[in-house]
Amino acid sequence: MKKKLLCMVLSLACMFTLPGCQSTTSGTEDGTTGKTQENKQEEKIKLRYSFWGSTNEKDAITKSCEAFTAQNPNIEVEIIHIPADYEAKLSAMIAGGEEPDLANLRDYFAMPLAESGKLYNILDLIDQDPDIDRKDYLDFAYRYYSPDAAYGLNTATELFAMFYNKKIFENAGVEGLPSSVEDALTMDEFIALAQKLTLDSQGRNAADPDFDPTNIVQYGLMFDFGVQQYMGAVYSNEGSYVSEDGMKWTLNQPQSVEALQTISDLVNVYHVAPNPSELKALPSLAVALQTDKAAMIWAGAWVALDLGLGDTEFDVGVLPVFKEGVYATCPAQGTAGIFKSTQHPEETFKLWKWLMDPGNNIDLYASGLWMPLLTDYYQEKDLLDTWATVAPAHPSGYMGSHVEVVLDGYVAANPSGYVKNYTEINALVTPALESAFLGNESVQEALDRIAPDVEKLLKGRYDK
Repeated sequence: MKKKLLCMVLSLACMFTLPGCQSTTSGTEDGTTGKTQENKQEEKIKLRYSFWGSTNEKDAITKSCEAFTAQNPNIEVEIIHIPADYEAKLSAMIAGGEEPDLANLRDYFAMPLAESGKLYNILDLIDQDPDIDRKDYLDFAYRYYSPDAAYGLNTATELFAMFYNKKIFENAGVEGLPSSVEDALTMDEFIALAQKLTLDSQGRNAADPDFDPTNIVQYGLMFDFGVQQYMGAVYSNEGSYVSEDGMKWTLNQPQSVEALQTISDLVNVYHVAPNPSELKALPSLAVALQTDKAAMIWAGAWVALDLGLGDTEFDVGVLPVFKEGVYATCPAQGTAGIFKSTQHPEETFKLWKWLMDPGNNIDLYASGLWMPLLTDYYQEKDLLDTWATVAPAHPSGYMGSHVEVVLDGYVAANPSGYVKNYTEINALVTPALESAFLGNESVQEALDRIAPDVEKLLKGRYDK
């Protein structure tokens, strides 16, 4: 009898205290059956990823995220494609506590978020990961919000170059653009070329004394007047946006002004490019090139995706230079940042790594949408051939105008990534420059007019 009683006590104790003795399921207070540990591990996790871009970009990124889910069946990625008013809509999401887990962010928008602790320091996450190292990625790709903290890397290496319509060049009897920095056109040579390629309704080019600038049917050049374009020109003329310590504004200094005035003159003196107002009535840069509205477009690398999907035969060359041997191209703003509010930081970083690794989604690179961040994809031929030589998005000039430019260190920093208070400063600079680009005043006059207000906003640099 004592033995039976002892066995019953031990049995009850085992049931209530020892996990190994318990049943694999247990009842909850409301009478429902709880999940097993195994089921919990297999529970579906949903991550939300937001980005901007064209429909073609959306399709390419969606395909990559579907491949990620195929490799990680318990992680579903909800695509949030916001093609217009991205920052305004994302701000509303953040204000409502609905921010995504992972988001593509422009520098000026991301820096305040990072400083206020809303984004993970990607350096910490990389350092904790045994499979990757900081040096695996291109140095200039890190987006620092302090000397020892970065909120991410560029989504891709998106530098600017000069894409051109080969048929238009052939019809004009001119050679294609040089694809190596050593052979880059001087600005005077480039202007003369753009004049030959600009036609009015009577077929006269912009160098003809009888050319009619009010009836242009084909522009020699089109571009967006963005900071990425104009700062490439400024750097090429050895100008700058702010001083080394970030406490003096230098965009209104002689070297910078000369470059910016040349951009204005392309529109208002040489009539080879549409002004900002005219540009709004024209198709996108890629479509303009494809429909013979423009002979050349000064555009970001991602435009190769849309051009490659069209029927137009195109190529790409390096940008013109102001001073021989001084070349610069400015990267676009776009970085994948991880919000600290995510309930799934480990899985979100896993998605981040997936998107940063061309080997997982080579179509994004072979299609022309992105350029890799991993150094090996520029230095090792077998990896290089998986994207940079793949037609039709990568024509013959791509290696020199993009790959070699990266390897040789010609990618300059975008001021949006290092100037504090950039959003407020840019709110003054953009309309002032637009006034100059519309021909209402000189660049010097426009920038000097806002200089006192800009100086009040200077608070230094993130990278110093």
